[in-house]
Amino acid sequence: MSLYGVSVPASQHRLAEALETAQIADSLGADLVTTGDHPYIPSELDTWTLLPLILARTERVKVAPNVAPLALRPPTTLAKASATLAAVSGGRFVLGLGAGSVDERVRGFGGAWTTVGEAIGALDEAIPLIRRLWTAGPVSHQGTHYRLSNATGGPVPETPIPIWVGAFKPRMLAITGRHADGWLPTNAYLELAQVPDMQRAVDAAAEAAGRDPSQVRRVFNVMGTISDSAPERDDHLVAGSAAHWVRVLRDYRERLRFDSFVFWPVQGDTREQTRLFFEKVRPHLEG
Repeated sequence: MSLYGVSVPASQHRLAEALETAQIADSLGADLVTTGDHPYIPSELDTWTLLPLILARTERVKVAPNVAPLALRPPTTLAKASATLAAVSGGRFVLGLGAGSVDERVRGFGGAWTTVGEAIGALDEAIPLIRRLWTAGPVSHQGTHYRLSNATGGPVPETPIPIWVGAFKPRMLAITGRHADGWLPTNAYLELAQVPDMQRAVDAAAEAAGRDPSQVRRVFNVMGTISDSAPERDDHLVAGSAAHWVRVLRDYRERLRFDSFVFWPVQGDTREQTRLFFEKVRPHLEG
């Protein structure tokens, strides 16, 4: 089953817009509301404080960080926060997760890793550890990047919490296929011509781990603008009329194998853009 969502701004100056957008998406049948997680940006609110506000203003959509940087949020904290949000919302939570950058902004904010290799290795270790922390028993772990001794997890989720990984490079794609419930790349940061090979890399890693590749949902963050006056484009950003968006997303689904989409407006009022997406685009993508 395809899922359709929207990403809302985390800026402190756009809080009302973000919450109203989430309500609009909820009322129009969206499956998911996400927001970026960049704690080192001064103008952005803390995502893990904003997500409960979104849950409180909505009734049915799931919410997700898009994506939480492991470099700044350790597995124990992520596991507890995720389990809490899932518990208080009746299971309306997805953990969007990434290794986190090692650039100077993240390091300056206390980032845990100094090299990309360390960050990727930590993610490989963290995903199974987070799932262990969602169980009832104490967790002990002596790994390369994390060490726990009789750490108490929980609350135990009533239904499994999906983990979707934002990944682009080979080692990250392998981690996605090996461990994740979903792949969550963003159009602005990849070349569409590379996507078939990226999909095959996820498939191969899943098969090597004894998993069915179809267990890994393929979710595409699609940044862009819906506008009749915008010049049409479909790579890195999507721009154009609602009809153009329908053609592009159908192509992404059929040619690039994405089964779900998160609309990420980059211009205009997010509320109006969200209405256009769920009233003029999504209905033509069903079936």
